[in-house]
Amino acid sequence: MKKSFYSLLVGSLLYFSFSACEDDATNPGDFSLKPTLEVTGIASASNNSYTFNLARSIDTTYRYFYTESDTLKDQNGNLVKDEQGNYQITKDSIYYDGQTTGKLYEMEKIMLDPDIDTLMISIASNCKWKAPMPSSGGKVQWFFTQNLAGGGDGTLTVAVTRNRNASPRAVDAVQIVHTPDSTIMYKLIFGQKGVLRIIRICEGTEQIRIM
Repeated sequence: MKKSFYSLLVGSLLYFSFSACEDDATNPGDFSLKPTLEVTGIASASNNSYTFNLARSIDTTYRYFYTESDTLKDQNGNLVKDEQGNYQITKDSIYYDGQTTGKLYEMEKIMLDPDIDTLMISIASNCKWKAPMPSSGGKVQWFFTQNLAGGGDGTLTVAVTRNRNASPRAVDAVQIVHTPDSTIMYKLIFGQKGVLRIIRICEGTEQIRIM
C-alpha cells in the first residue's frame, strides 16, 4: 500500500514538473529592441490645439568614470611616506566615453492661454516612459503633471492653473519626457500668457474688466 502511495506521489510531482515547464513562455521578448519615444500632439480640454516645432536636436554620448588609486612615488621611483610613516595614496578620476548614445529633442516654447485648462500630450512609444514634475523655480507652481510615468502609446495629462496677472508667468514650465534609459528625451517648454485687461471709460469713470 505504501509503495503504491509513493509511486502515485512521485508520478504526480513529475506531471506537475513537466506541466510547469510546458507553461513557461517560449519567447520572453526581444531585449535587443531599441526603445522609441515620440511626442505626437498637444491638445487641451478647452479645444485648443497647440502646434510645436523642433528647436534643436542634440546627439549625446554617455560619459563614465572610475577612480584609479596609486601609491605616491618620488622622482627616483621610491615610495613616499607621510609624517606618520604611512604610504601616501593618490586617487584620480578617469573619464571615458561609453558606447551608449542618446538623443535630445528640444521643442520651441509654447505659450498657453491664461485660463485654467488641462493639457493632453500624446506620446507614441514601444517602452515605458517617465515625465517628472517640472520645477517651479521657487515660484508658485502653476503646471501640474498628473501622471509621472506611463508605457507604450499613451497620454500625458497636465493641469494648468489660471494666470490672474497681466504679465506672463515669470517661470516657464520645462516638461521632460524620457525613456527609462534616457536614450531618448523630449524637452517641452511651456509659458503662460497674462490675463487681458480691458479699460473702459464711461462718463469719466474707469471700469476694468478682466477677460
